[in-house]
Parts: sequence; C-alpha cells; structure tokens
Amino acid sequence: MQTKKDKKKNAEVSITGALPKEKVAAHTAKVLSKIQKDIEMPGFRKGKVPLPKVREYVGEKALWREAAESALNQDLESILKEHEVMPIMPVGAALRPADVDADVPFEIVAVVAPTCSVEGFKETAEKAVSKMPKLDEEKEIETAKTALRAQARAMVKTEGEGALTDEEAKTLGFENATAFEFFLTGEAEHAVKDREIQKKRGAIAEALIEKSACDIPNILIGEEAMRLLDVTKKDIASQGLPFNDYLKQTGKTEEQIRDELRTPAEKRVALDVIFAEIAKKEEIKPDATEEDRLAHALQSQGVDHETAHRYIRATILREKVWEVLGAKALSRATEEKTPEPEVSGETKP
Repeated sequence: MQTKKDKKKNAEVSITGALPKEKVAAHTAKVLSKIQKDIEMPGFRKGKVPLPKVREYVGEKALWREAAESALNQDLESILKEHEVMPIMPVGAALRPADVDADVPFEIVAVVAPTCSVEGFKETAEKAVSKMPKLDEEKEIETAKTALRAQARAMVKTEGEGALTDEEAKTLGFENATAFEFFLTGEAEHAVKDREIQKKRGAIAEALIEKSACDIPNILIGEEAMRLLDVTKKDIASQGLPFNDYLKQTGKTEEQIRDELRTPAEKRVALDVIFAEIAKKEEIKPDATEEDRLAHALQSQGVDHETAHRYIRATILREKVWEVLGAKALSRATEEKTPEPEVSGETKP
C-alpha cells in the first residue's frame, strides 16, 4: 500500500493513501461477525441472525465502509511508524467516498510535538541587545531612589522630599538616615539592574521568536491562552474588581480576551521550545544538588515532590540558557522565582 506524508500548519502531519480492495474485502467477514453479535431480527434471537441476512440488513455500501474502517484501524500504527510520525494526541482518520469492491482512499491527520529551528542564537541575542537604547544608569538609580523614599514615607506616614530624617529612618528600623540611604542606594541599584536584565531578556526573546521557524500545535496555544486568561482573572480579582465588571468596563467578552491572548500564548510556547533546543545544542544539564535544595524549599511550602522538582529543573535549565544568551540573572534574583521575560502583545487589566 502506497502512502504519502505531507506537513501542514500548526505541527500537523497528513498521511494519505488508499486501502487496497483486497484488504478491505478481507475485513468484511470480521465486521459481519461483529454486527451479528448485536443484531436482533424477527424470528431470530440476538446474535443468531444468519450472516446472509445480516449482510442484507447492513447493506453492501455500509458494510464496505465499515470494513474499510476496520482495515485502516488495524494498519494505523504501522502507517504512523513507517513515516516516523509520533502523535501527541489521538489522530484523526477519515475515509474518502469509494464504490463497493474498489480501493478506499483515506487521510490520517496527526498532531505532533512542536518544533523550532534554532540557528545562530548567540548572534541573534547579541544583535538584539545591541539595538537596545543606552541606559542612563545614574538617572535611573536616582529615579528609583525617589520612588523608594516615597514608599518609605508612606510606611511611616510622613510627608516630604529628599533624604529621610534620622527620626523617619529610626521608625523604619535603621540606626539613622545615613544607614537608610546606604540601604536605599543598594536597593535602587539592584532594581535598576534587574529591570535592565528583564528588558534585555524581552528583546532577546522577541528576536529569537522572530528568527526561529516554529511549528506549534493549536491545542498547545489554546491551553496556554487559557492559562494566561486565568492569570488575568486572578490579577483583576487581586485589585478587588469582579471579572464581569472588568468585562463591562472594557466592552469585551471573555472569548475576545482569550483570543487576544493567543498571540502572547503562542510566543510563550515557542520560547519554551526554543530554549529546549538551545539546551540540547549546548548540552546543558540541570545541577542535581541545586535542584534538590530549591525543590526541598518548595516542598516545605506544600508543593508535592514531583511538581517541585519539575518546576525547579525547568527554572534552572531556563536560567542556564539565559546565561548562554548573555542575560544572566542577578545572583540575588536567582534565589527567588525567575520572572517571565517581557514578550509584547499580552492583554493586561
């Protein structure tokens, strides 16, 4: 039996061919016997209707089609194996119209694992970073310090501008204003550097996604879009706003928001696949000792063993890939949950 494989969009593979009439005919007896077990006719008990009458009752055309379905189901695994197709979900197999006693055309559609072609990823990352606007670090640090001072004054319920007084600093638990300013400068520098790393990661992510030819199954995109929708709902709820009220304010339906989230969802799935490819090319392996330490910390918070290790392993690998791409996290940040890279196109409340 000759079959042909064709690649389609969204990680789908189509295999077409025609079942030889001899193979279909060989399955008619099997199908008739199966139908005979369940059929009941006047004058005959269930399962005792003679095969000629069963054949007459079913009809030649319907019998031929059922026999073709039986033949295709029997050969399905070997056809997929022949073309080295490994589905990630149940396949769809459809028969084309055919006459009785003739070959029966068919098409098998399988959804396979997502793929991304990743070449020159280090050069792509370097080029993306080189296009970023130059950071005025001194200005950014001063801006961050001003914002942090405002937060500090809000905590002690005082007003003013510039450095805090010794009294305000002591209220916050510092020895004096000088000690607080020293702490403040460190926090501001860390915040600015961390923000710059996240911007760098966002630029690299966009560049990699744009350059890499990815083939992502629709089902994975849909699942990620639903996950992002759940995150959006939680963010809105945390602001004390019922989701239905949010929909009224935006003039959108839940379905519209979910559809808008498909673009960032596709990018997130693509980036995961890209990172997996980079890790494979770079032969990156997780650090077992570090994995155990961080996973144990999650387990102590109530996360089950398998979930904790799976999450930590993925996080460590992702951070190692970012390091390869020139966007290593700050040492203090790696002790916490790694923020997701900023990928444009997300719907936010």
